[in-house]
Amino acid sequence: MKKAKPLIIGLAILLCLLILVIVYQVFVPLHSEERIVRIKKGDNARIIAAKLSEAGIIRSKTMFIILTKIRKADRNLKPGSYIFGGNTYLWQTVSRLHKGQNETITITFPEGLSLYKTLKKIDASGLATYDELYSSATNPFLIKKLTGFEVSSLEGFLYPETYRFPIEISPDSILAIPAGEFFRRLQKEGIDPFAIPDFYAKLILASIVEKEAGNENEKEIIAGLFLNRLRHQMALQSCPTIDYILEPQGIKRSVLTYADTQINSPYNTYLFPGLPPTPICNPSYTTIKAVLNAKPNSYLYFFSDRQGKNVFSKTYEEHLAKQRKML
Repeated sequence: MKKAKPLIIGLAILLCLLILVIVYQVFVPLHSEERIVRIKKGDNARIIAAKLSEAGIIRSKTMFIILTKIRKADRNLKPGSYIFGGNTYLWQTVSRLHKGQNETITITFPEGLSLYKTLKKIDASGLATYDELYSSATNPFLIKKLTGFEVSSLEGFLYPETYRFPIEISPDSILAIPAGEFFRRLQKEGIDPFAIPDFYAKLILASIVEKEAGNENEKEIIAGLFLNRLRHQMALQSCPTIDYILEPQGIKRSVLTYADTQINSPYNTYLFPGLPPTPICNPSYTTIKAVLNAKPNSYLYFFSDRQGKNVFSKTYEEHLAKQRKML
């Protein structure tokens, strides 16, 4: 009896651990980005488990299959387009597939997100593919219809906000929602893009300011500085414009190399004076207002202090001296 006691204790501990694992797998929420998972007619529990696992919705394919069998739902998981994500646990996921619940999907676009990253984010949700979206975002007829401007893409016009999209929606309609919000938000702020001379150029500048500013207080200063450089026919030498070139290549640098600044692209504001041909991101209305109300100053140079702020200078000598002091 004494020899059996440690074995019983060991088995009891193992049983407790097994129960904890099951409870964790089944009832502890898993956080993930919302995305669409499409279940086809004829998909069994194993195929569905693989789709959910690939989408990052469930922790364990095996536990999903076991739970569907325990609940006798494995042969009655309904086909359709489902929104999964947020904080959901396995029991909820199985319940929704068993009941056939469908919803709209929520996607948040932060300020300063480029068109490339915006379309990639939508693609990751499963709402539409990147290629479909890019085709729409560069369609001259759709661009003119949504913005009233004859420009090459919707870059800059897709307002950063949180949106709820119905699952069955075309790429054109997806892009129409944030484009419509762009004009609604400007109208709310008393800004009429069609009454402002060279509004598109100001939108391009706003997109650069959005990426350069360390905080809201700096936006008008940076806008004024860049306007000074444009008046003096100086190259803007904005690092975010180089980042914009590198981004689709999957390259992200904390510090640009000399070779980066020599890339032959109209977006390279180190090589080419003036503004790039399009915005480099989708700016917020506060940044657009900052450009429209740029604070007059005598600054021509600035650099980041790597702590969320920028250091401004009026001359190149002052600029170098402040950099040396910072180092």
